[in-house]
Amino acid sequence: MDSIKEIHNKKISDSYFSFYNKEIVNLLPENPGVILDIGCATGTLGARIIEQKKPIQYDGIEIVQHIAYEAKKYLNKVYVGEAEEWLPKLPSKSYNWIILADSLEHTVNPWNVLAEVYRILDDKGKVLISIPNVRNLGVITDLLVKGIWKYRDFGIMDQGHLRFFTKKSIVEMLEQSGFSVKTLYSDPRNRWKKFPGRFFSRIISLAIFQPKAYEELITVQWVIKAEKI
Repeated sequence: MDSIKEIHNKKISDSYFSFYNKEIVNLLPENPGVILDIGCATGTLGARIIEQKKPIQYDGIEIVQHIAYEAKKYLNKVYVGEAEEWLPKLPSKSYNWIILADSLEHTVNPWNVLAEVYRILDDKGKVLISIPNVRNLGVITDLLVKGIWKYRDFGIMDQGHLRFFTKKSIVEMLEQSGFSVKTLYSDPRNRWKKFPGRFFSRIISLAIFQPKAYEELITVQWVIKAEKI
């Protein structure tokens, strides 16, 4: 059986590691201080943030060695290995912002990861998270209609995803870890925009007497900003 590191090493698509989420960049203020990017990939996101937001320092953690070497071209420091390995070694209250852009779901124990994130953030520290939404009509349709739970090369059912979250479950985990959610919204770039998806999502949300569930059913990914309580 492949380890999570081996699964990621088998990724061959450049776009998988070089993509960056503009929503994360937009949520950061100017001069954000010292940033840690957990799952920094090739450093594309970091390079954009360094260019546009001018942090004092931008560090990263990346599990895939040859991808981490790419990130070292842009970031101040890159720790090569698993987040669970490196986070306990970092000093307490040493970062102003921590970014978990499509990475928390790849960790073995996200609860422990968030506990360490809380520890190494300063007293006013904030975390930015983008995370897949498993309460998505595509996943529900595959499971209930087709009877499959199929892993894929990317997306919600990425074979590297070890944990799955809904809007409610990610908020609960953050609050239990000592964070207050300040911003949470559906990433506009990857909603179910096609008419059939929107139509059936609306019908299902009304059928279960949860009209607000419509937003969840069309959402592929949540974008979250939270701060230490």
